[in-house]
Amino acid sequence: MRSFGLAVLLAGTLCSAQVTPHGPRSSEQSAGTASGVEDADREFARALVKADVVAIASTLADTYTFTDPTGRVSTKEDVLKGFKHGSIKIESHDLSELKVQVYGRVAVETGLLTSKAMRDGRNSGGTRFTRVWLKQNGQWKTVAFQETRKE
Repeated sequence: MRSFGLAVLLAGTLCSAQVTPHGPRSSEQSAGTASGVEDADREFARALVKADVVAIASTLADTYTFTDPTGRVSTKEDVLKGFKHGSIKIESHDLSELKVQVYGRVAVETGLLTSKAMRDGRNSGGTRFTRVWLKQNGQWKTVAFQETRKE
């Protein structure tokens, strides 16, 4: 029984070591990666304002999930259809108070979004947001986005 417990402990140690296969990042490495995420988000914001469906599609992961301030959940397909059919229109999309935490190939971004946008006839206004990014094939893709109305 003792050897079984030791094997479980060893396996657990090895698994946890693989969570960060490249070892801890220096603050300089993290800052560079965080700025890469912020750059990807700014490019994404420009694509949203231009309604550039090709650029939007390339930034959204296939499993993308968007939860809007009303609690409605949309997929990548839903968002792309909204832009193609004109039910989503964004005039401005300004990000501020950004904070990015990077965990290897995953990043969590939070901030304030001030936008002038219409979706199905409703204006979006200002929201706090959380966005999750995943680095795939050298490109940051967004996998989840959640907005909460700013009071």
